[in-house]
Amino acid sequence: MAAKIGILGESTVTDSGTVTVYTVPTDKASRVRILYAVEGAGGTWQYSILVGTPGTEITIHEATSSGEDFWSGLEVEATPNPALSILSRTNGHQKKAGGLDLDTLTSGNRWILEPLAADYFLSDGDTVRFDLSGSGATDHLIQVLGVEDDA
Repeated sequence: MAAKIGILGESTVTDSGTVTVYTVPTDKASRVRILYAVEGAGGTWQYSILVGTPGTEITIHEATSSGEDFWSGLEVEATPNPALSILSRTNGHQKKAGGLDLDTLTSGNRWILEPLAADYFLSDGDTVRFDLSGSGATDHLIQVLGVEDDA
């Protein structure tokens, strides 16, 4: 069969719990990157992404305070030249109180969501899951992007 490329799995679940976003189909292998954005609700919360099998070990984790947001991508930097630029050197794992507003077209905040610059190589049956614990989230997006092909 032909290779599949693009968004292989995604979720916008905001309730506490563990959700499987993507499972590699039988006789397939995948090379993926992960994009995530979580708008924190009031109260503390923790967010974990679990990649591979057995899927009980955490690959990405963040513990936050009330109102903090957490995402993969870029954010405004206060001291570069020119000031308040969004620079590629700041690509990575961002955490900031009130940093995101995923649903408001007129938000005054500035950010760029993009996948982490890390490739994960998955085999038949491997999964990508997230676990949100604590107060849940106001808004959430996780996408597994990549290529799936015959193993």
